[in-house]
Amino acid sequence: MTADTSKGRKISLHTVERLSVYRRTLEELGHEGVEFIHSHELADLVGVTPAQLRRDLATFGSFGNIARGYDVRGMARTIGQIIGTDKVQDIGLVGVGNLGRALLSYGGFEERGFHIAAIFDSDPEKAGRVFAGRRCYGLDDIESVVSDLGLHILILAGRSEGLQSVVDRAAGAGVRGFLNFVPKITTLPTGCFIEQVDISGKLEKLSFLSRDEGR
Repeated sequence: MTADTSKGRKISLHTVERLSVYRRTLEELGHEGVEFIHSHELADLVGVTPAQLRRDLATFGSFGNIARGYDVRGMARTIGQIIGTDKVQDIGLVGVGNLGRALLSYGGFEERGFHIAAIFDSDPEKAGRVFAGRRCYGLDDIESVVSDLGLHILILAGRSEGLQSVVDRAAGAGVRGFLNFVPKITTLPTGCFIEQVDISGKLEKLSFLSRDEGR
């Protein structure tokens, strides 16, 4: 599967995922005072081959030269422009339970260019209250709030009941991407994308891998 970048180029989603890792690593290097890095050094840090790294980057032009290597800060900025995270994006969050509140307090979203601008919950007692500086809206308001704020990404961290309706209504108002923490598969409207985060499933995988039997 391919996707369009903010520059109109089509790249595979696997490449997008690797570009995100490259950018995060470059930003960390920049904070450490590193100014330039060679392709084989960056490849070692992110766990890909130098050839793969160069292929991913060659599509978008030249990032450095053989003598000095890549400009760390400049390359991080350029990758941000390519994948559309060079400017802060407002996103929404559905579900203000324990998980939802933990996500609200997570500073990593802001660092990566995502700001949770609106939150929603099915509990009428939460509607109108303020959590972590954000007003909570009821699900009946989802279309109007999504449209007014121009939200294109929604985090799903609430109950599984009514999840399909939330997805359909949000998509109708302009949301195209969903980050889903709810252990339930939904039917996606045409033109939308979903990333499933199954924490329990990952723990089950680790449980299997960490068994001592047969070792």
